[in-house]
Amino acid sequence: MAAARRGWAIRRAWRLPEVPTAIRVPVAHDPPLVSIVIPVFNRWRYTNGCLRALVACADPAIPTEIVVVDDASDDRTRELLDHCAGIRVVRLDRNAGFAAACNAGARIARGPYLHFLNNDAFVSPGWLRPLLDAAGADDRVGAVVSQLRYPDDTLAEAGGVIWRDGRGSNYGRGQAARDWRYRSVRDVDYGSAASLLVRAGAFAQAGGFAPEFAPAYYEDADLCFALRARGYRISYQPRSIVYHAEGISYGSNSRDDARAQQARNRAVFAAKWEVELREHYEPVPTNVEAAARRLSGAPSIVVIDQHVPFTDRDAGSRRIAFLIDLLRGRGWHVIFGSIDGNEYAPYAGALREAGTDVICGFNAASVAQLKRLSLKVDAVWLCRPGPAHRLIPAFRRHFAAATIVYDTVDLHFLRLQREQELHGGRTGWQAMQRLEFALAKAADVTITTSGVERDVLAAGGIAPVYAIPVIEPGGAPHAAGWGARRGLIFLGNYAHAPNVDAAKWLCGAIMPLLRQRLPGLRLTLAGADPTRAVRALAESDVEVTGYVADVDALLEKARVFVAPLRFGAGIKGKIVYALAHGIPVVTTPVGAEGIFDACDYRAGASTAEQIAAETARLYEDPAAWEALAVKGRSIAAARFSPAAVAPQLAAALGRVYAG
Repeated sequence: MAAARRGWAIRRAWRLPEVPTAIRVPVAHDPPLVSIVIPVFNRWRYTNGCLRALVACADPAIPTEIVVVDDASDDRTRELLDHCAGIRVVRLDRNAGFAAACNAGARIARGPYLHFLNNDAFVSPGWLRPLLDAAGADDRVGAVVSQLRYPDDTLAEAGGVIWRDGRGSNYGRGQAARDWRYRSVRDVDYGSAASLLVRAGAFAQAGGFAPEFAPAYYEDADLCFALRARGYRISYQPRSIVYHAEGISYGSNSRDDARAQQARNRAVFAAKWEVELREHYEPVPTNVEAAARRLSGAPSIVVIDQHVPFTDRDAGSRRIAFLIDLLRGRGWHVIFGSIDGNEYAPYAGALREAGTDVICGFNAASVAQLKRLSLKVDAVWLCRPGPAHRLIPAFRRHFAAATIVYDTVDLHFLRLQREQELHGGRTGWQAMQRLEFALAKAADVTITTSGVERDVLAAGGIAPVYAIPVIEPGGAPHAAGWGARRGLIFLGNYAHAPNVDAAKWLCGAIMPLLRQRLPGLRLTLAGADPTRAVRALAESDVEVTGYVADVDALLEKARVFVAPLRFGAGIKGKIVYALAHGIPVVTTPVGAEGIFDACDYRAGASTAEQIAAETARLYEDPAAWEALAVKGRSIAAARFSPAAVAPQLAAALGRVYAG
């Protein structure tokens, strides 16, 4: 319904009568950040609608100016522009064509960013900020192109493809805009100047739109190639949505004339960029998806988990998100698939914004689709038993040459076995052990988070196995000291049974001992999804926060992190997170497993009395506290930082690089 309303509004704006519109920029911007350059030749109705949309969708927080270049219109455009206020008008004495008109506007523009916009393009709310975000994310981004749509909300262009023979293609044309293929930021061959943000300095370095492509066609592709030749990237930003009545701006020529002009300029373009075009794909339908991702990286890997990574809710998700960052940083093209099918804003969006393709509701049919689209898959990274069990057969069938990686995240059977040993009952750990060993044997490479679990699998005949732990980039370099902190903190996602057990033991057995020694001591139980049992632990000196957006602020206030985990498996992300943020940790042997091996950090208290005694010691002794704060940061940096984990990731995927 919303799409239908937008389409109706756009069609209405483009069918306005030819009457003057008083265009007034709502905020005076001097100097502007963005100069919006609109070349115009006749077609006042469209110019009128374009300007009205700009005013209606203006973001007061972004300083802009509007520069309209009248390319010697012979209708009422000249007269009607005189009725517009708040815009700058450049008038050309003779019709020079699209490229020359854009260059004329750029010459008087004052902003460090130029936004070239066709007069038959209709911006939508929030179109400009994503373009600036993409440009601001990396100084090497020289230009950013919007997602162009037709009034019916189908795609006109999701970035442009240039084929080896110089022909151009509007990727996604006529397709559904919400298809996963068109929703991620990615580098592209070129972007249409119907809506193209360019750094003014880079535009000047490239010499602007080249005159040899006058009056029109291929000038935008040529500009993008010229920018790339100078080390810049061209980025597609799907969150910037602009509607386009394609072919109206300079549509006075006949279709035959336009085709002849396109053919002429294609030959000029192909000759000019002959060497660069050798790296492009041949123009055949089966190459479309690969060509659209030509600059997205290689090799290509599909990462699958139960849901999109909740980077601020659970340690397993946080690890997967950082692994994806490392893969992209090493040049991989990453497709992420979530089994459960939910977007969980803003998490899926964050992946797409970073350049990862995201498929929600990934299943065996999704594997078949990747094959049908002729997308190359060099490796598959399957997280946890459920996704691996569902999808290993499908990937083996459709991508026989791909390396299959089974990432245990933690050994589920080991966690269940320890839970049964602690609480009794039947957890089904034996069946889980059989499944996990079978999956490890079916994969080409198996991943654990700790050396302990790697050794468990190796003893069962599994090889190769690599330990890739949780990843933490580190906390604030100037964390508050002992004297500025008060209270204890425990952090965990309470949908995970070990965290519920730890919270209950902490409140029921450890806090009573600490209250005797440290009257007035307060405890914070932080983390998402607290169960009813966890919420019931709240007292006058125990706060149950639920989900906290800014965990760092909580850690900055607390003096000691207490993690009395009695069962579980894998490396505990919460403990590494605390260490990286400079807060000493008191934990159990289960919590310390894989983190404090062969180091002198005091950890691994087994009883409530031992945990209470160590917690009180750190709480009351500034020197001991400071020593462990420094040591914890050192451990986190040496073993769990992205730089420390990257070589292990490279080793695990070494066979892919080796071909």
